Amino acid sequence: MGDEDKGGKVDSWFEKIQNYVTGVIGAFVAFLFLIFAGGAAFALFIAESWPEKAFLVVLIPAASGILAYYNRTYAILVFIALIAMVIIW
Repeated sequence: MGDEDKGGKVDSWFEKIQNYVTGVIGAFVAFLFLIFAGGAAFALFIAESWPEKAFLVVLIPAASGILAYYNRTYAILVFIALIAMVIIW
């Protein structure tokens, strides 16, 4: 009888963790799609305004991603800057 109580309690903890994680994953994926849409709009603007510099739309994010992968300080600073821009804008 005591073991069944513990099993139910543990199951409810796992259910709470599962609900939290799935909620966070959904919000994170939605955020990624918003970032992707913003990047696409920016790329369209650059390609129409300055077609000779359109390669920078691909080069700069790729170089920044490689740098962020190898340098945690850069990644944190860029993340803080992006969050600040979202809050200010």
